[in-house]
Amino acid sequence: MLASVRSFQALLGPLAGSLVTFLVFWLLYSSPENDPRLVAPLTHFWVVSLTSLLAVALAVLVGVAGARARDSRIVYLSAGFASMAGFFALHGLSTPGVILGPNSVTPVASQLALMAFAASMVAAAYLSPVERRGPLLGVLAAWVGLIAVFDVALMLRPDLARFVPVQNAPLKHAVTVVVVGLLALAGTRFLEGYRLSRSTIHLVMLHVTGWVMVSQVIMVLGEVFRLSWWLYHVALLLAVAVMLATFARQLRAGKLASDLTALLDDDALKRLAYGLRPEVRALVVATEAKDPYTAGHMQRVADLAVRIGGALGLQPEELRVLAQAGVIHDVGKIEVPDAVLNKPGRLDDAERALIEQHPANGERIGRSLGMLRLELEVIRHHHERWDGSGYPDRLAGEAIPYLARILAVADVYDALTSQRAYRPAWAPEEALALLERESGRAFDPRVVAAAVVVLRGAPAPVRATRHDLRMTFVGAE
Repeated sequence: MLASVRSFQALLGPLAGSLVTFLVFWLLYSSPENDPRLVAPLTHFWVVSLTSLLAVALAVLVGVAGARARDSRIVYLSAGFASMAGFFALHGLSTPGVILGPNSVTPVASQLALMAFAASMVAAAYLSPVERRGPLLGVLAAWVGLIAVFDVALMLRPDLARFVPVQNAPLKHAVTVVVVGLLALAGTRFLEGYRLSRSTIHLVMLHVTGWVMVSQVIMVLGEVFRLSWWLYHVALLLAVAVMLATFARQLRAGKLASDLTALLDDDALKRLAYGLRPEVRALVVATEAKDPYTAGHMQRVADLAVRIGGALGLQPEELRVLAQAGVIHDVGKIEVPDAVLNKPGRLDDAERALIEQHPANGERIGRSLGMLRLELEVIRHHHERWDGSGYPDRLAGEAIPYLARILAVADVYDALTSQRAYRPAWAPEEALALLERESGRAFDPRVVAAAVVVLRGAPAPVRATRHDLRMTFVGAE
């Protein structure tokens, strides 16, 4: 139920934009007396041509970013924009009364534009990346060439459109179901990414997906040149313009390739990394400047905590809290003297008291930066223990925030398997054995069970190098 509420909240803006557009269409469509015919072929030509030109700019921006990032999924995305540009160019040029007379090319071209766009979105969102960019760029160029040949052929021989009857019933209704279904599939991936990263680019693509869905429905139901029919042209122009403005802004910031990769990536950890707030990144960098070990440890713990959270079925918003809090959970150690932090021998009572202040110090630092309540809870309580013997508040059992219990297990495992000034690193199996022994005493048994599954199933990602994890959590831009 909670997941459904959160998904609906994330979808509220895109849903509102799409529903308002469709509602306006339906109010006009269902009342012919209020839905005048606006026969303006030249206006149609210019509106569609502008949409096509903007889509060309999008295709170029995204294609270059895909080539630089060596990410085939971004190239698929570029192919979608190129398809929309090419078929919409034909849609505008074939407007009856501009170059050609009455013809069936115009509706065929608009339908092909949305079909190709929807298919490209799904390919970009779900297909695995291909590292070799050369063949992909060649295929993209060949695809653009084929569209150009197709456009020229139908402009010279409009009668050929009869071989592509996607504008005729019942085929047009089947096509609508397919296009809307494909866009919904792509939108699901964008929604999942938005819930993890809260990034602007995911939200924009959710809006765009909704507008294109509504455009497809209006295209099939609307009567040519009625006011209601013009709405889908406006919706598509708005969608392309918003995408172009967003991508251009990210390009100026030097973040377009990384943001597009985040948009299409199916790795939850990478999506979370792209969504980390600037103040969180700054804290990681500051901590690393004081103590590289502590920074590397925090990043590894965040990595493992998110994997455990995924195994426990946490929602994207909860994983995001783990990532945000995890990468700075020990930031309070900035205030602990180096002589205490790196002491090779046993700590005395006063030194132990200094160390035990770091969760509360970290919470205070996080609060000063405006971190969320759940994130602050994780930072403060990640050293609490299931039996109440932890610190700083001696919480026990279910009183310990659930996400803090997850981070506690990840924290202890990484601490044990890492080299310290006062002891060598433990072997992974030794650390796992300790977690299992302390299950129900120091740790939540459910969390330990999930951690064992994660650690025994995929040890390599957890023990990634500090440099790799720094690239994941700090260098994602």
